[in-house]
Amino acid sequence: MPRRDSELMARLLATFAVEADEHLVALRRHLLELSAERPEEEARALVESTFRDMHTLKGAARSVGQRDVERLCASCEALLSVLKRSETLPGEAVISLLDEAVAAIAVLVASGPGTPVPPDLLERLDRAVIDPDDIAPQPKRAPEPEPEPEPAAEPDAPVAVPGPAVAAKRAATIRMATDDLDVLLRRGEELLAIKLAADEWVTGAEAFHERLRHAHRAEDPLAEIRALEATARAMVTGLRRDRRSIAGAVDGLLEQAQRVRMMPASSVLDLLPLMVRDLAQSQDKRVEFSATGGELRVDRRVLEAIKGPLIHMVRNAVDHGLEPADERTALGKPAIGRLTATVRPLERGRVEFVLTDDGRGIDAQRVQDAARRARIAVPASEEEALALVFRSGLSTSFVITDVSGHGLGLAIVKEQVTKLGGEVQLDTRPGEGTTIRLIAPATIATFRGLLVRAGEQRFLLPIENVDRAIAPEPLTQGGQLKIRYEGELLPCAPLANLLGIEASHAPSERLACAILNAGGQRAGVLVDEIVGDREVLVKDFEPPLIRVRNVAAAGLLGAGELVLVLRPADLVAGAAEARTIADTSPEIAEPAPEPDGPPWVLVVDDAVTTRAMERGLLELAGYQVKVAVDGLDAWTTLKSERFDLVVSDVDMPRMNGFELTQRIRADERLQDLPVVLVSALEAREDKERGIEVGANAYVVKSSFEQSNLLEIINRLGVRP
Repeated sequence: MPRRDSELMARLLATFAVEADEHLVALRRHLLELSAERPEEEARALVESTFRDMHTLKGAARSVGQRDVERLCASCEALLSVLKRSETLPGEAVISLLDEAVAAIAVLVASGPGTPVPPDLLERLDRAVIDPDDIAPQPKRAPEPEPEPEPAAEPDAPVAVPGPAVAAKRAATIRMATDDLDVLLRRGEELLAIKLAADEWVTGAEAFHERLRHAHRAEDPLAEIRALEATARAMVTGLRRDRRSIAGAVDGLLEQAQRVRMMPASSVLDLLPLMVRDLAQSQDKRVEFSATGGELRVDRRVLEAIKGPLIHMVRNAVDHGLEPADERTALGKPAIGRLTATVRPLERGRVEFVLTDDGRGIDAQRVQDAARRARIAVPASEEEALALVFRSGLSTSFVITDVSGHGLGLAIVKEQVTKLGGEVQLDTRPGEGTTIRLIAPATIATFRGLLVRAGEQRFLLPIENVDRAIAPEPLTQGGQLKIRYEGELLPCAPLANLLGIEASHAPSERLACAILNAGGQRAGVLVDEIVGDREVLVKDFEPPLIRVRNVAAAGLLGAGELVLVLRPADLVAGAAEARTIADTSPEIAEPAPEPDGPPWVLVVDDAVTTRAMERGLLELAGYQVKVAVDGLDAWTTLKSERFDLVVSDVDMPRMNGFELTQRIRADERLQDLPVVLVSALEAREDKERGIEVGANAYVVKSSFEQSNLLEIINRLGVRP
């Protein structure tokens, strides 16, 4: 195929992928709504909408040669045509079959030509066309395992969601209205006129320079200089006029480009109902989900960045927050849990994503207990304890599964939202529910910042995070620098110290101070000079510089100078933790004893294969390992040898894992020894018993992965 033809086909396939995604989301939404009880008129309208979307998708697939997609869509279309003419509404088995077909189409679209169609799916669809009632009910589908992304994930990486849809990396493509395209072209024409004017100015400036060089040779040099002055004044006037024209054209172009990138929030919200259904089915819970504000238009880049945090929040709400139906009934709640997502605009060009559930809420005591198990400093107040849920590596779930328990979900939420320049707010009521608010900018455009100098370098502070610039007199309290501002003492620290650069001021010199706010906290940052307010073009970091402490991005000033845009949340936290030089001076102390090698782990399991697998895994990770064949053998070993961790099966002869854990917790010498239970017992009562006897974590073997075990051991602070 000629190169031009191949490039054209690549563009067509990219366009088809975007269009197909829109139809697939709509199809799954229609089928989800059909599965609920609805009046006959609404149900028939949904069948009609499903038919139309399937027909359009079939035509689009045919136009780009996607024959497998076309064939599968044609079979679904034939079945939907029969359902349209049927006197009865489609049953659960028919809807399940269509849902399975839509999932298969999603796989074909994401994977491209050559992906095989499930062999029996077409046959079952064709058989259903003949008799829609002759369909065997499909088994309940559990959500597909989703690997937990690392906190430093690539910002624009696709986020996997539960269900059969397969995400694939594609070139970014948007659909644009012709009116918007016309406006962009007109803006481009305005810039073209300015470009032609600039050419004239260059020619005029060259002529002016030539006259200036030879002014002293003129017959009347003084008259020539006066003429040159008049020419210079005219040039300055013209340049000022053109500068205003350039500013208007560029601002208009940026504004229109931002409008083109704006998408309805429904493009993200529409992913959530299907995900909630699959998660609820897999956990035998009943959940009613609703969303509002989908019509609000938000920058596509903001929606892409917020999609991952929303998915993590939904997973946490269904897994941790909402109770099973029997538990809700016993508490006097409706058997069906409620989960709502709302998008609404805020002042100052911001937008708020709110997720609310009516579940059990977050228990501050459980968070504190989880912090102790993870060997994290436990704050005294409940408010500070609740803030720990956003800390990486802390989870209130004892059970490690493919859905939760890794302690990364809410940490990723805060990381991603903070990177957008937004904030996360948590409101929870034990026994009543939880509300999490993600506040982010509605658009990402040029950036206004306060330009400051620390040492010999200049930096930018986001203007919206700067309350005020003052010249205070810092005082020392409890070994920490403080400043008085609006009737309260705020922590403060020199910016040079926070960034680890050399300061250029004398210790006694009085510095300027920027009062920063972030996440509801305030602190002062001392700088050598406050230069002023600046508008800059921001460039985000690319791999491997995904997350740099104290630094959010790079900004380009008008003169071409590159400066770092600082992250207020990190600076506020750093100022709160900073101590004065006198307070941080090292004390004379006896040297700490040298550790006696890598940590020792006792692996307890009556299955030879499991013992060998876990031992090999841990030794490969750098641990020293000893094995025991059952709980009694392990207890005998623990009484005579020292270990840093116990990894134990539950169902064993002579003494099971529960009994072993109880004995460990009752022994004064061993009561703080971390214990991880790895068991095939998945019943809720077994997991609860593991918690009651004092296990630090409970890993379910059916979802066991090697990385899960190593992850939780590291989280408990036992590292080689």
